[in-house]
Amino acid sequence: MNRRQMLVTTATLTSTSIWGNWKQNLAYQYLLAKVEGFATHLPSNKYIAFDWGVSEIMPDNEGVKLSWNKLISGKNQFVSLRITSATDVREVLVLEVKTAKTGQKIADWDLRFAALLQPFELQIPQDAIRAIIEEGIILKMVKGTKPFWFFSKNNSEKTAPNAYLPHLLVHDKKMNKDAWKDRLLSLESLQTFGWQQGVVWDGILEMSKDSPKVKSVLKEQLEMYFAQNSLLYCNLNNVKTEGKIHTVESILPFAILAQTNPTHPLLQKAIDFCEKHANAEGVIADGTGNNRMVKTEECYTVSYPLAVLAKTLNRPDLALLSIKTLQSRINILEKGNSIYQRGTEQGELLFENWGRGVAWYLLGIAKTLVYLPESEKKQEIKASFQKSVQKVMAYQQANGLWNCFFHQPETGVETSGTAGVAAALTYGYQHGLLPKTAKIAAQKATEALVSYLTPDGYLTGTAQVNKGGDALQKNGFRIISPYTLGFLAHIAP
Repeated sequence: MNRRQMLVTTATLTSTSIWGNWKQNLAYQYLLAKVEGFATHLPSNKYIAFDWGVSEIMPDNEGVKLSWNKLISGKNQFVSLRITSATDVREVLVLEVKTAKTGQKIADWDLRFAALLQPFELQIPQDAIRAIIEEGIILKMVKGTKPFWFFSKNNSEKTAPNAYLPHLLVHDKKMNKDAWKDRLLSLESLQTFGWQQGVVWDGILEMSKDSPKVKSVLKEQLEMYFAQNSLLYCNLNNVKTEGKIHTVESILPFAILAQTNPTHPLLQKAIDFCEKHANAEGVIADGTGNNRMVKTEECYTVSYPLAVLAKTLNRPDLALLSIKTLQSRINILEKGNSIYQRGTEQGELLFENWGRGVAWYLLGIAKTLVYLPESEKKQEIKASFQKSVQKVMAYQQANGLWNCFFHQPETGVETSGTAGVAAALTYGYQHGLLPKTAKIAAQKATEALVSYLTPDGYLTGTAQVNKGGDALQKNGFRIISPYTLGFLAHIAP
């Protein structure tokens, strides 16, 4: 078994009788699917992350078949179907799920705006489990206009880890509160390069401080992108990207790289990008002129990395850029009892009290403060941060969670924002920035989040990545987003 295989900690069951071979010490098993269908036609200008195998579902064709070995039905077991997106979907996408022989319809599976490296899960009704196992299923696109690629073995030399391959998750009702650590500390938390992968690495970094084993996992993941002093990744258009930084949201990974490999040559590329995107006042943002948009993300994805780089490389000029960028977000995006996720420098404000946006804001400020040198400006930011936290804590629901939009209960509770805010409160308390009340609020949130964990440790209940505007965030659509495991790492006891 090689190092990568050791990191992939899932269990695969291939026997003909899953119930007869159930391992009593596990709360779940993965039953990998055989995928059959038309040949995948990957255009020559397209690339699949890590060169992993992929299968394709096309609009207006018969779809693909997933099949398993025959199983004997068991009692008190539950089954979910999973596949993981190998592309970034920019439309409503629905797959019809039917049994392969009798055509029994199981569901219309909603994969709208799927993100690259995002697993989707469909609960299988108890009365359909036997038919699915005996017949297999057909996945057919009934809404969508573009090919959908998902990870599969597909005779490829390189294969996604088991949790990202098509499988049935077979489980009982037992809950292992630590299963999420197995997912995080493996290749099964790899995400799109940028803020999502940065959140994962930042969480692993927090857990690695006293653990050589965790450090080795972080090194393994970093090398998936930064091997041989280079940068290689699949961008959101499935294009192979080498050595390029496209947006301010892609700077976060360099905060972790700087703390683990402070002589890496690509750190200078991140610095160059930030300096190029700073205006005359030293405020960094994507866009130019009146088209610049400041977002709470940059508190975490720009100011924090710059503060780390300033300390690591002894560059006071980078600390100043960090402060200027942070202050601009505080001045523009926080108004009264609200924190807006984005706004223009001319005063337009959007996404009021959006949970994930607030999480980036608070966690970014907390992390930046820890790495900035002492100054009057730092103390001003600290005081502002403490006031912001009090406002946010007032929105926490009795169940310990925060709504998707804090002040709009009709948008429903949401776990990525909750986990991110709890991470900020925990980190702030641990570093002497916040009082014990923040720790108590974070603990309450952590306890509530446990019920949203899948048996194998992914966090459900997150709002989809923000490609569909307000409507997508407010309509209650919820999915699994592996990057949230990085937030959990900050709040783990």
